Amino acid sequence: MRIWRGLGAVAIAASLLTGCVNTKFKTDATVQSFVVADEPYAAGIGRDIIAQGGKAGDAVAAMALAMTASLPSRVGLTGGGVCVLFDAASKKARTIDFLPRPVGAGGAGSVGMPAMARGLYAVQASAGVMRWEQVVAPAEQLAQFSPGLSRALVQDLSAFGGRLAPDSDARRRLMGAGTPAVGTVAGQPELAATLSVLRRQGVGAFYAGPLAATVAQGIGLDAAQLRAYQPRVGATLTVPFDISDLHVPDTTEPESGAALIQAWKAVAALPPAERATRAAQLLGATGAGATATAAGAGVMVIDPDENGAACAFTQGAPFGTGRGIPGTGMLVAQGVDRGGFGAPALIANSIIGRTLFAGVGTAGGSDGPAAGPAALLSVALPSGLEDKSTAPQIQAARPQSIPGRVSFIGCRVSTEDGIRYCQTATDPRAGSLALTVESERKRD
Repeated sequence: MRIWRGLGAVAIAASLLTGCVNTKFKTDATVQSFVVADEPYAAGIGRDIIAQGGKAGDAVAAMALAMTASLPSRVGLTGGGVCVLFDAASKKARTIDFLPRPVGAGGAGSVGMPAMARGLYAVQASAGVMRWEQVVAPAEQLAQFSPGLSRALVQDLSAFGGRLAPDSDARRRLMGAGTPAVGTVAGQPELAATLSVLRRQGVGAFYAGPLAATVAQGIGLDAAQLRAYQPRVGATLTVPFDISDLHVPDTTEPESGAALIQAWKAVAALPPAERATRAAQLLGATGAGATATAAGAGVMVIDPDENGAACAFTQGAPFGTGRGIPGTGMLVAQGVDRGGFGAPALIANSIIGRTLFAGVGTAGGSDGPAAGPAALLSVALPSGLEDKSTAPQIQAARPQSIPGRVSFIGCRVSTEDGIRYCQTATDPRAGSLALTVESERKRD
């Protein structure tokens, strides 16, 4: 079967005819949605959210909140991230930027602004349909009733657990006397209580009120500064090609935003085998990281309506500053002033409104500069510019010299029947999990 990267003239014509087979319009086939997360428990929660009727924004918000419990080395309520969202109905994409930028004295090693809660609320409000409490509840349950530590978290505890302060709730609950084994039950009741406040009182409780006072004091941040924080919502940076567009976040940090676009444009005309390596060089990804650097985690979703969402999250460094906020189960994040921790991207058909690629590249914590963005481009370039390779083939062919980790959903559209065929590809070096959700298509 010949599969190509855009929706060609044949498929467009077919989609305009009443009764023709096309997953964007009428078909008797089940609808497939795709969920990927860099931690398996979070992926399972994303699957459940979609199965319950949620959309892309609901799923990525629920998965991120879940990872505050299941992967606190990389995701936390005092940290943040950045998301790219594509709305299939309006055919528009947007950036929601809630990075934990340095506060106080600023600069490397300083604490970050707690941006996650309001950022995820904005994501869910923009691209979700469920109630906020439905999105928070699974994370609260995961923190309270531990199903056992995942391989992803145990790997980080083994590599970076020494960064945790001896008196932190996280060290006491997760490590005990040493690095635990995979499957070790480690409940986090303090974090569950914090998530319970978010579920019952709403996201505003994190920024104003008793919990906010505790957060501000624990971080060393002025309460008014915390109360005033708002995520940035805007357009994406875009590269058009054929009838599709690449969308990356419009952020200003080095190694992100415009740097990604410049690297893409600079290598697009090169032979395919040279593109990824050259892009990594242009971004400055050397693979050298003698000390712990920024670490990230990603989630991505293509939902039943073909909306797309891809998000990269970070604590600024593995386990953030390593210092906890007593009684909350939270670690204080380190400020982020570069984009090397991770980068999300979407490729979407700009004519009929359809997500064809959702991916996130992340840094492992000792990968050196620009690792996340370089990893992302190593799979986004062939996904967007080549028309034969499948997602697993692209992942398998990724140059091993390029640092970072990357997982993604890649889709092709058949010229024979106009149907979109998607596959997922997770990075074998990470603890990622990809899941497919099948549901009945709503009939008009």
